[in-house]
Amino acid sequence: MIVNLLDDVAPASNEIGALTEAATRLKEHQENILRLEDELKLEKQSAKEISEQELPDLMTELNCKKFSLLDGCQVEVLDIVSASIPSAGAIDRAKGDNREELYERQQQAFEWLRKNGGGDLIKSNVEIQFGKGEDDRCTEFKKDLRQRRFFYHDSMGVHPQVLKAFIKECLTSGKNVPPEIFKLYTGQKVQIRRP
Repeated sequence: MIVNLLDDVAPASNEIGALTEAATRLKEHQENILRLEDELKLEKQSAKEISEQELPDLMTELNCKKFSLLDGCQVEVLDIVSASIPSAGAIDRAKGDNREELYERQQQAFEWLRKNGGGDLIKSNVEIQFGKGEDDRCTEFKKDLRQRRFFYHDSMGVHPQVLKAFIKECLTSGKNVPPEIFKLYTGQKVQIRRP
């Protein structure tokens, strides 16, 4: 019996050709995605510079808070406030001295909030961990908590939007908010509303 090796090669080479062609197309799409993501990053940066620097400066210079474009879009300059408190998750993910620094900043922020009328913004949660072989103890503890109607979770923090509103209110009323504790940023930003 004579075996023709070319009979087996032809279909395989067609399959290899299809495989190569599909991989090449995938590679081209991935390269296009990377190019487009870079372009998008540049566009976002340009838009940010115009909306947070160029336009607010021009509008302030012209004593203008709001105007309309010919297409009906409303252009308005808004005061913005940004403030943050390190979250428990961010502290847990941090390494070495950075962890201590974030924890210290978090505690200073909580202390400042408590002293300045914002203590009720802080949500406190507790988590208790049981070790191996303590299932019975854990079950009893959970049963006791349910009977007392207590619900526990591990974290302590302030919702970012609630913090932002409170800090903005403090600044408006003339309170001295420590910028280093809250990583405070104030500025202006132009918003365009379409009709």
